[in-house]
Order: sequence, then C-alpha cells, then structure tokens
Amino acid sequence: MKLKEIKYPEKIRFVEVKKYSKFKIDKKSFLLIRIKNKKIEVGICNYGYELVRAYRGTNIMSLYKKIIDDSWINDMKHAAYLGMELQKAEHSMKTGKKYMQGAA
Repeated sequence: MKLKEIKYPEKIRFVEVKKYSKFKIDKKSFLLIRIKNKKIEVGICNYGYELVRAYRGTNIMSLYKKIIDDSWINDMKHAAYLGMELQKAEHSMKTGKKYMQGAA
C-alpha cells in the first residue's frame, strides 16, 4: 500500500499545552507496576485496595493489549497512562536503570 502525502492547511491553529491538570480517576481499577526477575508485572487493584488480577511479561504491547482486552480500564487517559508506564518500565529493563511507577 502506497502512503499518500498528508496535506496541511496553510493556517493550522495549534493548542499550546503547558500543564494539564484536569484528572478523572478510572472507576474500574488502579494499577501497580513493577519490574521483578527481568519481567514487568502489572497488578490490577479495586478500590477496596485488593489485588484482583496480575499480569507478567516482557512484551509491553502484549501486556497492554491483554489488559485492555480484559476490560480492566474504562478511561482513555488511564489507558494512555498504562502505555506510558509500560514504556518507562521497558526502558528501565533495557538500560538497567531503576524503575519507579509515576516518577518522571
């Protein structure tokens, strides 16, 4: 399949984003992510602070898709957060740096 060139309008208006603080919690679950024994582990917790499901693997795309397919995430921002944290965890494993969930 040949890709077509994207045509940009001459005057495109950009939304300048410096800090976005509007936050809505996912009503279904929250996540705990860590690296253990060279694998990424994702714990799914309910708001009774109980671990209700756990996933483990090294392929972040497979982890991401399985957690989404199993319907543990209802909110798009939560899904984006999961993807970002899995990417950071994978980078930490590859570089040998310490991973801490939520750290910049």
